[in-house]
Formats: sequence, structure tokens, C-alpha cells
Amino acid sequence: MCAVLALSAPAPAQTMGGVTLGEPVPEGLPEPLGTQVVAPYAITVWGAGDGILWMSTTADAESGDVLYIEIWRDGSQGTQPAPIEGMSFGETTRNDLIERFGSEGIVFNQRGRFTVIDPDVAYFTSYEIEGSDAVVSFVTIQPLDDASVETASEALLDAISLGDGAYLDRIWGINRGILPGYERIADPFAP
Repeated sequence: MCAVLALSAPAPAQTMGGVTLGEPVPEGLPEPLGTQVVAPYAITVWGAGDGILWMSTTADAESGDVLYIEIWRDGSQGTQPAPIEGMSFGETTRNDLIERFGSEGIVFNQRGRFTVIDPDVAYFTSYEIEGSDAVVSFVTIQPLDDASVETASEALLDAISLGDGAYLDRIWGINRGILPGYERIADPFAP
């Protein structure tokens, strides 16, 4: 009985960039740079004017709950504070992430572990957040000319996303491959 109660308790809300997963986009955000509807979802992008952009994907274009949030640097130059304490875009390495969270995480079968986005290689390092259905994913990049198995740990943080697990299963693939040493992580957005 206790286990059932623990599993049915409300999960803590994860917030990134002023947007909370599972809730409508709040009032008071800056004017968006644009919104695109890809039925049934609505994708909205904002800019902070400091080189940081963020977006949300909601369940529908009218009043849907947020299913996905992403924050990234506008361009790949310089460093910027990231929305997780102790991390900086353009400075935190893939190795820093692996050391902090204890493994290389999980891999969604349709997304894979990396992709080439010329002129860079983007590596995806994702973790399920304990006590919720949320997944945080870190994108680190490295110039394609420098990329190799030996240097992948040096890739620099370029984006962080936070998504509803069921939504991510639909867009990135339901098969979450678990890498050695993996465990769910504590909420990195918690104060």
C-alpha cells in the first residue's frame, strides 16, 4: 500500500527559463520571437537579448500544457550561465556531465548518442529525473574536425532540454537504452 501511495503522489514540477513542464506557458514572459504550429503541437521561441534563446512545445496551439522546454546559446561563441547551478554554456564539458551524474545516461533509439550538424558534432547525454516522468538532456558540441572517440569528452555544453517522458518517447523513440552505471538523477533544477 505504501509503494502505491508513493508512486501516485504528484511529481515535483520542473521549471526552466520560467516555463514549467506540465503547465501552460505563464503570462509575463517576453514577447516571443515566433510561434509555429505543427499540429497538434505549438512551438514558441523567445530570446533574452543576452545570447540565450529558449523554446517550449505545448500540447496544442490554444492552451496546452508544456511538454518540452529547451534553452541554448545563440551561436557557439563565448560562455553563458546555464539554467542549472554549476554549469555554463560553452564551458561545461561532456566529461563534467558524466562525472556529475555518474554515467553517460540513457539513449533514445531514434535520436542516438550523437549527430553531425556541420560544422559540429552534437552529443546527447540524457537522464531521467527521479520521482517524475521528466527527462533532462544535455547537448554538447565539438567541431567535426576535432571529433573522435578519444576527444568526445571535451565537447562543450550548448543546449539543455527538459521534456515529458511520454512525449520524448513519441519524438525520439520509445526504446531508452541504458548505459553502464546509469541511475535516475535528482532534480537538477531544484533549488
